[in-house]
Order: sequence, then structure tokens, then C-alpha cells
Amino acid sequence: MSAFERIAGYEKEKNELRGLAEIFNNRKKYELKGATLPKGIIFYGEPGTGKTLFAEVLATESCLKKITIDLSDTESGTTICAKIRKAFFKGARGHVPVMIFFDELDKLLPNRSEEYYSDRSKSILTQLLTLIDGMGASNNVVFVATCNDYEDLPESLVRPGRFDKKIGLGLPDLYSRRKILELYVNASPARFALSCESIAKLSSGFSCAALKTLVNECLLRSDSTNVVSEELIRQKLREIKEEDLPTERSVASYTIDAVRNVAAFLLARSYSNSNYLLTTEDGRVCNSFLDRVISGADDGDDYDEEYEEREQYRDGTKEVSDDLFSKNDYLAAIMALLGGMAAEELLFGKLYDNLEPGLRAIDKLLNTMANHGFLGLHLLSSTCRFPEYKIPDALINELHAIYQKTVEECYEKAKSSVEKNKGLIEHLANALIRKKSMEKEECEALIAEGGGIAV
Repeated sequence: MSAFERIAGYEKEKNELRGLAEIFNNRKKYELKGATLPKGIIFYGEPGTGKTLFAEVLATESCLKKITIDLSDTESGTTICAKIRKAFFKGARGHVPVMIFFDELDKLLPNRSEEYYSDRSKSILTQLLTLIDGMGASNNVVFVATCNDYEDLPESLVRPGRFDKKIGLGLPDLYSRRKILELYVNASPARFALSCESIAKLSSGFSCAALKTLVNECLLRSDSTNVVSEELIRQKLREIKEEDLPTERSVASYTIDAVRNVAAFLLARSYSNSNYLLTTEDGRVCNSFLDRVISGADDGDDYDEEYEEREQYRDGTKEVSDDLFSKNDYLAAIMALLGGMAAEELLFGKLYDNLEPGLRAIDKLLNTMANHGFLGLHLLSSTCRFPEYKIPDALINELHAIYQKTVEECYEKAKSSVEKNKGLIEHLANALIRKKSMEKEECEALIAEGGGIAV
């Protein structure tokens, strides 16, 4: 059995793989023509699309001895660089063609802009560039890597002459889903009530790994006669769609979320010094007081204006209570959420598609402010007391104009604060990318180290 048969579907990508195998198996022919063999190959795409399998098949079909660089996120840069050097030196000393394999390369390297990186990631990149550049044209070594987010790899690494071949693996199309399902279904004695073609049509958006999970779940729940009913198949399809199977987030995703939340956190921290946990979770400003303001929006409580008592809630000396939120508390929460968006625009030059939780939270805050008369109109509570009352269009338009003006004013203030604290945002975001979450004591130390929050 050819190793290529382990790959179901993906005919175009598989043909590219066959072409590479043909080159490596006939290297002398191409060297006599004066051609240079590829030094670097990268397989990229979403998790679960078979990148590692493609690399394994290439090694088998090309008779390449595979040397895997076994890495851990917890290891130091010095240890990782030593392992990389050892793999390259071992490959260079051998008398047979070698594939040096580096899985999930993007996890350990700086992002493309190289604005967010650790000393470890920079040293790993430098070591790789040195070793790849040192590979001779007739060298028996080929460097093969996989990554989830190719676009975010450092440009210095992926330029021609280092990675000569790039193969993208997207989610399988209908044909590929059918072939993948056939591979796993036909390997079992069980009988499926639906054809692989029918299941493929019902599993749009599934990765290769999700399709394998689907078949396995059906086999585990098949009846005593090895029959997989249509009801069971549809049930497992629903479960996998709804389950949100855990996948590794890319470095780029963590970077964007870290920058957004750090900026929101710093604005919130300027307003309230309550307890907090700095994370990359959506729709939060990582401040217990303002997060409570956000989560309590639109709950219909009464509001107390007593300033001194409210200050005790803000600084964390008392447990926060919904009935003490003021207009300024709501405006501070809106500014913090907008600060995250302003930071994305400032540091990346654009906004990403991660804004929905924050925008939804801002909308709730504005509705609650209007409901309690903080915006000069008191419309929403009137409609609650008198459901038959229809708000005139003119008043709705007036309210929307107030919303827009409030958001614009808050955004300008947030943007100004973000610009003043750009260096501190980068400093904290870099730490958050590595740690994924940080408690108050650690954050305060980093803020002090970064020179404090500019006001």
C-alpha cells in the first residue's frame, strides 16, 4: 500500500506532494540539470487538517530519514536551540537523505511584525535562520515544518531560499469529506444507515480530525448488530457541531486578544483599583468593578448617587453592589471596552473580527444609561411600565444620536489614553501572551516596571 493512500481526498495537495517525492527520489537527475532542491517545506492550515500526516507521507514516499525536533513550551530558549542544532548536525553528518521535522512552528517564533516576542522566540528564530542558511545546495537535509497561522510567521523566515515550498491545507470540501469518511467507515465492519456522500453533505465545516471523531463516536454507540442508525449519525453530527471541540489558538489570535484586553484593562485600572485577573477572555475589561458594571447592565436596578460610598466599592475595600453604579461608572466601562478597539487600530492598523462581544456590551451599557435617565431621555423604562406606548420615531432618532455622540466622545478619550500608554500596552501584552493570565500582584509589578500608567 502506498503511503499516499493514507491521505483521503485533497487531490490537488496530494499531487503537489507526489511532485516533491518525485524530486527527492530522483535528486541526481535534477542536480545534473543545475536545479536546486527545496531546502524548506511548510504545511499550513487550521488544526485537524492533516498537516503532520502530509509530512509523514512525504518522508515515507521520499525515503527520508525523519528527525523530529521534540519541543516543549516550558523549555528555555537555550535548551530548544540546542535541540535544533543537534537535529541539523545529526542530519548533516549522515549519509542518507534526512527530513528535519518541526511541528507547530508558529508557537515558538515571533509574529510577522516582530512587535510581540520574547527573548526565547528571538533566539529560536536566529538559530533557525543560521542553520537553514548553512544548508548547502547539494545537502541531503530538507527542513519541513507545520504551522496553523502561516501569515503570521516572520517574513525573514518564509522568504524564498528558506522555505521554497508552501502547501496550504484548508478544511476539506465535499469530495474530500466523502473520501475521508469512506476511509474510516470502510475500515470497520459496521454498517452505516446513511451513505458517506450523505454524511459528507451534513458535515460542512468539519475538519479531518472532526470527521474521524464522528465516525469513531458512531462506532462506539452502534448497536449489537454493528448497525449505525441514521438517528445516531445525526445526533453525533449535532453534538460535534455544538460541542466547540477544543483547538489550539494561534499566536496571532493570542496577540490580538492580549493587546485588546491589556488596553481595556489599563483604562479600567485608571478608573478603579479593584481586584482583577488579566486574561484574553472576550467582552471583559479585567477589572472586578467595571466587569460587574458590564455584566449588570440592563438589569433594571435602582441607582444610588452617593459618591463616597461608591468610592469604597471602586477601590476594592467593599464588595460591589449593582445599586451603586453611577453615570461615570458606565462611561468608564464604555471607554475601557473602546480602549481595546483603539489599541487594535493603533498597533495593527486595523480592527479584527473579534469585536462583537465588546460592541454588544457597549450597546447594553448605553441602553441601561438611557433606561435610568443618564442620557437625558428616559424612554426604555417608560415602555416597560406602559407596553402599549409606542416611542415616536423622532425620539428614537434623538436617542440614537445621543448614543453615537457618547460613543464618539468615549472613543476619543480612550484613543488618547492608548496612545500615551502604547509602550506599556506592548510590555503587558508580551507577558500576557506567554502566561495567558496574570493576577493583580504580578500586573502591578509589570506596570511599575513599565513606568506606570500615563494619564
